[in-house]
Amino acid sequence: MRLILSLDYEVFFGAKTGSVEKTLIEPTRALSKVASRFAAPLVFFVDAGFLIRLRERKDDAGRSDYSKVRNQLDELVKQGHEIQLHIHPHWEDSVWDGTKWVIDTNRYRLHDHSPEAIRSIVKRYKNELDEVAGSDNVFAFRAGGWVLQPFADLRESLWDAGIWLDSTVYRGGLETSETHSYDFRGAPAMSRWWFDDDPLLPSSEGRFLEVPIASYRLPPSFYWQLAWFKKFGSARHRSFGDGSAIPLGRNDLAAKLFKSTYSVVSMDGFKASFISRAVRNYQVEKLDDFVVIGHPKALSEYSLDALEKSLSHMKQVDFVGYSFYRQERSARTQVLE
Repeated sequence: MRLILSLDYEVFFGAKTGSVEKTLIEPTRALSKVASRFAAPLVFFVDAGFLIRLRERKDDAGRSDYSKVRNQLDELVKQGHEIQLHIHPHWEDSVWDGTKWVIDTNRYRLHDHSPEAIRSIVKRYKNELDEVAGSDNVFAFRAGGWVLQPFADLRESLWDAGIWLDSTVYRGGLETSETHSYDFRGAPAMSRWWFDDDPLLPSSEGRFLEVPIASYRLPPSFYWQLAWFKKFGSARHRSFGDGSAIPLGRNDLAAKLFKSTYSVVSMDGFKASFISRAVRNYQVEKLDDFVVIGHPKALSEYSLDALEKSLSHMKQVDFVGYSFYRQERSARTQVLE
């Protein structure tokens, strides 16, 4: 089995975005130390919109934060980790008021923007990351908030920017809040697949490769435990990040608390506790690819310890990045041509 450790490199989008130091720099540094002990490459889906807005600030604190982030990204590339494209288009409307970021999520979905604006956003955000990693090395995409559908609205903009791999879908995923809206319940029980218009519909002639995030079915009791740890847990369970997230929608919260639901397999917080079980399930299903997601801002001492223990007990697992699939794409392109 191939295992990919992926991170959405971003600040918080709630009332308090959190500091660059606590939400990005420190937890990423701590995670890198864990990964290095297993010679495991990390993949960072960098929120390019934030990087652009940070670079545009003219105040000393803004320049300092941009320097910290850019230096860390440069160092990650030197260490052999990957930088890939993550888009949260609400940065088009959010502003720095002189003391804090004022986040405007009225156009949180990329689909909330016009076709011309989508093309511009994808191109500008991709170009920003090309400056960090090189244009040939930025070819994978993860939609902000998992809002990938309808993919046909994004397809040509991504393709024209050199994006041919997506890693957003997770089997069984469903959310219908004001900001997050996606339905992955129709995703195939496959390790990866090629597609064209619809990321849930495999196509023999599709131009895009979907390498889905691993998923795991959780009972309501898990979320009651999670709530308990957040309220009463020790410092080991506190996230490194010092900001606040967008609250879950009422319907989505109720679903998690009162019936079994699917979750991404995550290294964030208490969710890191079921990584090993999820890997074993995938191995039983004989699936070849297993993508773990995480967010530096949501890591904790507990989750890093749980991740390290999980990785140390895994058998017949190869740690890879999305670059592994370049050869498959090259061979496929020759056949299709």
